[in-house]
Amino acid sequence: MNDLLILLGRLHPLIIHLPIGFIVLGLLIEMNKKKLAWSAEAIKYIFFWSFITGIFSIFSGYFQYEKGGYLWETIQFHLIAGISTVLLSLGFYLYLSGIKYVNSIPRKFFTVGHLILLTITGHLGGNITHGEEHLVEPIKKIIGLEVIEDKPKAMKYSDYKNETVYKTLIHPIIENKCVKCHNQNKSKGGLKMHTQESLVAGGRNGPILNFLNPAASEMIKRIHLPKDDKKHMPPIGGNQLTRQEIEILDQWVSMGIRFDQTVEQFELSQKLIDYFFNYKESFFPESQVDLPNMDLIQELKNRNILVNPIFKSSNFLEVSTINDKKFNNADLSLLQGIENNIVSLDLSNSGVTDSIFLNLHRFSNLTILKLKSTNIKGKGINRLQNLDNLKRINLVNSLFEDRYIDSLLKITSLEKVYLYNEHKSFEKRNDSLTNTIIDFGYNEFKNLKNRI
Repeated sequence: MNDLLILLGRLHPLIIHLPIGFIVLGLLIEMNKKKLAWSAEAIKYIFFWSFITGIFSIFSGYFQYEKGGYLWETIQFHLIAGISTVLLSLGFYLYLSGIKYVNSIPRKFFTVGHLILLTITGHLGGNITHGEEHLVEPIKKIIGLEVIEDKPKAMKYSDYKNETVYKTLIHPIIENKCVKCHNQNKSKGGLKMHTQESLVAGGRNGPILNFLNPAASEMIKRIHLPKDDKKHMPPIGGNQLTRQEIEILDQWVSMGIRFDQTVEQFELSQKLIDYFFNYKESFFPESQVDLPNMDLIQELKNRNILVNPIFKSSNFLEVSTINDKKFNNADLSLLQGIENNIVSLDLSNSGVTDSIFLNLHRFSNLTILKLKSTNIKGKGINRLQNLDNLKRINLVNSLFEDRYIDSLLKITSLEKVYLYNEHKSFEKRNDSLTNTIIDFGYNEFKNLKNRI
């Protein structure tokens, strides 16, 4: 019997469309009754069945409330509005049947009343099923109001290692996959999971976390059941847990269900760190810069200097003088006004010399500097120490000298320097840090010539 009532309750979203359909059809005929000679009997017949099917809807809705774990506060106004709609349909049927007790009521009252109650009842029902923003959100978008949408949050491990693992990882999983059916408004099985206290308290069948025997915790048992098992959680139609989410829930429970344990103490495997802490540090600066001077960019393009945004809609630029062979130290002043926008500067094959370092230190967001095949020897390159974003320098086939390598290494932000030269060899160093940052290209060209 209990399963039958559950079935009837779950049929409510289907059954409710019957009285809605009758009411809408009846109202359409009512609004055109002067054109339709047969409308009187048809409307009476329609609202009779609107009342009958409405009764079935009320009962199925009540069973859904009883067996679906909904709280009374969540459904009470929807139920009241639904009963009012059904009673109004009965009243209209009696009015059309000539019952004297309702004949004094204006006929438009039934039409307008049905429109209002149908809207209210439908909206409240939608709130229960889809959330309170289900109707309001698209309206906001239509009229141009900003709607804040949930987006996956990029998380950096170092920012969260001292936060509790429950707050950082466990609660968001539960919030995403469980709270839809187990919250302050809807608690299937009497279970609420939206707070730490409610999670510990459990539901009608007892606690779902077993602190004395964590492995026997009901929550863990349920998530490992086959998907077609009726006790499997989340239910088959719900948003399922990923393999990584199951793994971290298993680990959290097996380690004693601690709510004060930090992420660092939790000792996550690297694969779980990579999965949950999905922050990918941008290669280029993340700071914001103003829109570059477009007139200045056009002047540079007229001189065959290439200027392009690093990606669509970015204010950061990559600049290359590859088509301007006469570009020299003095010409760097042409870039004045967009220095902060330039993150990649290619001066390869140009006439620049070490004097360029006197002014390059003003390019605060410079990340990539290419000085390939130039007369750069390295004197003054330590002036670039203030460029906190400078990560790569290309000095391939330049005149760079061994004695300035230490100056180069003083630029602490550097991740890679390409220094190999086709015509000379640099002194071999045993310093592993130096060899990690600087690519000397030992034997690169020698091996290439041997293959030729």
